[in-house]
Amino acid sequence: MRRTDWLTTVIVISVGMLILVVSFILTTTGNEEILLGIMSVMTPLVALVLGAVGLKCYGRDSGTKDDRFNTFNYWFAIGLIMLSLAEIAGTLVSLSSDFQQTILIIALVQLPGLLLWGIGILQYLRSLNEALGYIKPNNLWIVLFLTTTLSTISIIVIIATQFPTIGFIESIVLSPIIVGLALFVIITTILVVIFRKGFLAKPLFLILGALLLYLVRCLLWLISDVGFVVSIDRVIATEAFILCGAALLMARNLGSMDT
Repeated sequence: MRRTDWLTTVIVISVGMLILVVSFILTTTGNEEILLGIMSVMTPLVALVLGAVGLKCYGRDSGTKDDRFNTFNYWFAIGLIMLSLAEIAGTLVSLSSDFQQTILIIALVQLPGLLLWGIGILQYLRSLNEALGYIKPNNLWIVLFLTTTLSTISIIVIIATQFPTIGFIESIVLSPIIVGLALFVIITTILVVIFRKGFLAKPLFLILGALLLYLVRCLLWLISDVGFVVSIDRVIATEAFILCGAALLMARNLGSMDT
């Protein structure tokens, strides 16, 4: 087995740190408009480039290589590309609409990308469960379905009662996204714990960080009337994409799920 690819991972993470520093400087000096302009270009570009690199790394073997972790990363790479399209759509809409409408467009267009992330996570969870026999497959899907459904309904009720400025359509769109991301965070946390002593723990931990940041972004959309949220929305998304891309680059030399 080849060693973890640290060099490119460190470079990508360093770019993320640089973006954070520049964002902090621009925000504290009152240049939020400049920051928004930069990030409107940077956010989709980062997602698209890292997604394309990930697709190049994992796409060639996705159909022929019996490696569930390879497939997991393949779905995440395609998801990044889809999410870049959501950011582009959001940028175009923001030119003529307010932030609330921009959120709705981004949320709607990002659904396919998040769904691809979910497919990768759930397929990997299924494979791991079949290998280790933690729970019967049918029971696993029933638990996930009931948990997701009940949680989504609960979030809709919470948004309707606690965030009256959020429209009904927005709540219908945001609720399953928040629940789905929370579920992905929980599952990925479990995977990190299971593989904590192996090489897979490192890229999985970066994936976990990306999911947490994206979940925070979606939660901040609920209070999008606060001006500060507008200035950091794209920064959070960019950092999430960078962590995801770094995970894909780090994992490209690793072996199968048994690592």
